[in-house]
Amino acid sequence: MNTATQQQQRGQKQKLDPQDNNLHISSKKNAREFIFISKIFLKKFQNVELHALGEATKISVRVAENLQRQGLVTITKINSFTADIEGRKRVKLVVSLQLTQDGKARIDQELQA
Repeated sequence: MNTATQQQQRGQKQKLDPQDNNLHISSKKNAREFIFISKIFLKKFQNVELHALGEATKISVRVAENLQRQGLVTITKINSFTADIEGRKRVKLVVSLQLTQDGKARIDQELQA
């Protein structure tokens, strides 16, 4: 494969098509990126759960709070518990979001491609 073809393949963007309503938040991306990704999930599912472990819990709270402040979602449930992962105890946070009617219209308008 020549370098022009490789560069062309790298430059192509793939559309995100989530298979379920669970969005796993990591600390590798910032909150702004996850806010955008959350809007894609909300457009498809209307109910989304943000799952985060450890340091990523701060990002998931920031994402949920920001979306609610914008009037796009309502936070319906927040669960926190300790998970035993690879022999270490880690905090796990699950935030459930429900898309509002106004939020549905605004996200549809914003994500038109």
